[in-house]
Amino acid sequence: MTNNLYLLILCSCVIFASNVLAKPCSGNLLVTSNPSEIKVENSNRVSVYLPLKIQLPDNLVDCADEVWVEDVNYYSLVFFGPTEDKYAKLLDAQFNTLSAQNGIFSMPIQNRTTQLWVRLRHYSLFPTGNYTGSLKVSVIRKKKIIEEQYLDLTYYSEPQIAISLDNSSQSRVSGSNGLYHIDLGELKSNMRFYWGINILSNSSYDIVLDSEYNGLRHEIDTKTLLDYTIGFDNAKISSSDRLMRSYNFNPGVRSKWYGFEFILGNTELMPAGNYQDNLSLTVYPR
Repeated sequence: MTNNLYLLILCSCVIFASNVLAKPCSGNLLVTSNPSEIKVENSNRVSVYLPLKIQLPDNLVDCADEVWVEDVNYYSLVFFGPTEDKYAKLLDAQFNTLSAQNGIFSMPIQNRTTQLWVRLRHYSLFPTGNYTGSLKVSVIRKKKIIEEQYLDLTYYSEPQIAISLDNSSQSRVSGSNGLYHIDLGELKSNMRFYWGINILSNSSYDIVLDSEYNGLRHEIDTKTLLDYTIGFDNAKISSSDRLMRSYNFNPGVRSKWYGFEFILGNTELMPAGNYQDNLSLTVYPR
């Protein structure tokens, strides 16, 4: 009897010690996306990179096998936008594209923090508005979900304007990035000059056309002005006036060409010398 009792007690102690040492495979999964870390690249098309950071406690790193990322509603990463849905790509920390199987992006757990990027692209400016996608991030152990979190990712495309000189005007007008210089040469009564610009916008906008000096001002005798007329988008104004126009269109991206016509007034009996004016065309997106 004594030997049998001793063996029973020993077995109970071993089972008790094993339970004390075992660590539960659970913990608080934290998935975040910091809007201040969004990256935007502009080239032939616009690329937007939304940060996705996955953080695990030590006990999940030690016991879990994989992290899964998937769209809540689709097999692809879909973002709903103001004019069309955008299909996104999931990238690793080095911006390499990751592949999905059956709609699931699977990554082995190696560190407490996994940095990913969700990339959106558009052929030009993104139409202004919100683009929203919904993701589910899961921690996997032996092909079973032990922790999961849902996250909405949002990118807001702000109203943007891009103004460029058209190709036909580049040989006669110098400058870039919205600052241009036109040399009219010798000023003669009723002389004309033509040039054009392209405006690319992702929203409706207002245009204000204004002369700083209300005419061509003499470089020395600043009270002497040469009047001129500006033609813009089927409207004509005197250099002493201001033109304001509004352009409304549905959400989207629009490229529009605008032509300018410069018509000089009467130059007879005007003092000789150089004349200059600063003509501003300001576009306000909305």
